[in-house]
Amino acid sequence: ERDAVGPMYSLGHREDADALLPAAHTASTTRLSHYTFPIHAGRVYGHVQCSNLMYQVFNNMTLVVQFLVNMFSMVDSYFSNIHVGYTMFLLSIYNERDPVNLNDYRVPGGSAFNYYRRTFYNRYRLASSTVLNRDIPHEGTFEPIQYGLCNGSNLLFVAYMNRHYVFLSTIAANEIMRNYGMQYDVDDCTCFRRATCIMDRLPLITDRFSNCSIGHLANIGFSPDVGRCIFTAFGEPMNKSLTHVRCGNNVVDEGEQCDCGSLKQCSVSDCCTTNCHFTKGSVCDKGSCCTNCTFSALGTLCRPVKNICDLPEYCTSTSQNCPDDFYLQDGTPCSQVSHCYLGNCTDRNIHCKEIFGPDAMDASNDCYNVNLEKTRFGHCSRAADLVFYEPCTLANKMCGRLQCINVTRLPPLQEHVSFHQSVSGMGTLCFGLDEHRAMGATDVGRVRPGTLCAPGTICINSRCSGAVEDLNYDCTPEKCHHRGVCNNNRNCHCHLGWDPPVCLNRGSGGSVDSGSPPKKMRKMRETSLSLLYVRVVCGRIYAFLAAVLFGVATNYRSIPTTAVKSQTAPEPF
Repeated sequence: ERDAVGPMYSLGHREDADALLPAAHTASTTRLSHYTFPIHAGRVYGHVQCSNLMYQVFNNMTLVVQFLVNMFSMVDSYFSNIHVGYTMFLLSIYNERDPVNLNDYRVPGGSAFNYYRRTFYNRYRLASSTVLNRDIPHEGTFEPIQYGLCNGSNLLFVAYMNRHYVFLSTIAANEIMRNYGMQYDVDDCTCFRRATCIMDRLPLITDRFSNCSIGHLANIGFSPDVGRCIFTAFGEPMNKSLTHVRCGNNVVDEGEQCDCGSLKQCSVSDCCTTNCHFTKGSVCDKGSCCTNCTFSALGTLCRPVKNICDLPEYCTSTSQNCPDDFYLQDGTPCSQVSHCYLGNCTDRNIHCKEIFGPDAMDASNDCYNVNLEKTRFGHCSRAADLVFYEPCTLANKMCGRLQCINVTRLPPLQEHVSFHQSVSGMGTLCFGLDEHRAMGATDVGRVRPGTLCAPGTICINSRCSGAVEDLNYDCTPEKCHHRGVCNNNRNCHCHLGWDPPVCLNRGSGGSVDSGSPPKKMRKMRETSLSLLYVRVVCGRIYAFLAAVLFGVATNYRSIPTTAVKSQTAPEPF
């Protein structure tokens, strides 16, 4: 009911134009789904503080923790709609007394703000901190500092006021995104299938950001110095013992046999119950080596070969997990001019064909001059949390972005990835892919590590600095008796029909690392006798059809007909 959870009064609000970023004119667009917008993926690592008055509402540490976890789990679910996440990295509950007056919600300058800066921000440098008070301030009277996320002006206040945590989560999401830099929604902003939006000045219960908010988020994502910390990963979260181990988080923690996730997910699981224990008779729940709640048979293929430098893995019948991913030893030849490195073939021609199709080829050195620039289409490196690029030196330009020629078709690219066409100084049409912050996808457009960049030299960390001889490739044909190859553990992976570890005796193949295929396999034999039977049967069918057609043709009867012609009689004299 609106009167039960809505604001007690309304405030007039009119916001000036954004002084830092260009205006995003997205309010006039229709109700597009948020999935149609390319967003820079990030994560807010936050700090949550619970005042002593708020603690007294529950007067129980477990109940308070559950309330806060539920509240900010909802915030995380709202943020996931715009490809941003929220992690409760640090949790402070004042169960005895408040360290300072937490009702002083001035930012900056208040006692709570000064305590936060001195005690928490200077030590942990988290993106955001939210104080949950019992009575004040109402969201209509507290204004977060815009563009304050990550820079110390990131203290926020939410008042409980006997409201449900779902409603409070909407208010918290509103304040965090306002602190990040989002504008408040205006009258012509719309949400996807929702009547209200999170960035309303006084939000109601909702779970969607508007088209205006998505436009603002895109602008902020391209800004070099705003909210950089959400693109930087932190270490292990604090308060892990209270918040991390939970049945229902879809992660098998200590003391759990399985974890099927939410109640809805567990309702369709035959192997795991809602209390994180196996059902009767089950020994596994998930994993590529779990079949019908039991371990898959020995030798079941669980990870097929992905490319020419990869190796297959097989189930061991003792675990639901597939063995680690193994690949050919670094330095194994994969073409006439290249070798395998970290499970990939470093042939530039093969790389171009994978992206742009079978006609594409590696470009000439002239095309790689684009890497001397510092754009998303041509560079050597970029810090994870920055939008600025580091150009390649002349010696390293072959280790930047891959350049291809002879492109005759549009490539099927991932979401949020684009390609470009440039003209080299020699007039060659050069093609490549872009890279930018928080793509949320594998960067397939960079030159792969281990690729040759000069005679005897390979690319390492986008620098032409590695030596081929440092790979120490020692897998001679005699090592595996001409019946196998070497994996990245320098062990033999035997061909089908030969037993590991050295492929000397008859067996099923595989290796001691990735397992072996089943020893008993069905065989199919071809004989000329079966083909003869098919020919005889087909010949008889053809002869029968020919006889039927001949009989119909010979029994066809001719019926005589009389032709009548009309003529005009001559007139009498």
